[in-house]
Amino acid sequence: MTKLAEPNLPAVFTQNASDLRPFDRDIITVLGGFIQNLIAILDGGISFDDNMDISRVSVTSHATPGTEFSVAHGLGKTPTGYIVYGQDGAGSIYDGATANTATTLYLKSDAVSKTFRIIAF
Repeated sequence: MTKLAEPNLPAVFTQNASDLRPFDRDIITVLGGFIQNLIAILDGGISFDDNMDISRVSVTSHATPGTEFSVAHGLGKTPTGYIVYGQDGAGSIYDGATANTATTLYLKSDAVSKTFRIIAF
């Protein structure tokens, strides 16, 4: 992970604080706080979830292959797709016949009672 280094500010920011105008001191204070916050965020790492409008969901396929099942996705909008990022056995999931909604994702699977971890987006 790349670490953010504090930038080199122009010479005006390294002068004695008592020699600066109040506005300049305020700018230095605000920039210093902003830089420290940015360093804390970037050095702590930004996760995939922080940068994407997604919902991670664990789903178990129906006991009968090819039977549609519903999943509450928690995304808050109708998903445009999903990615399988883990599963407990061989098989696949695919789109169901029912249109997805802002609360529910409809899927089918060729596997019997398998658990899939998906990212809905």
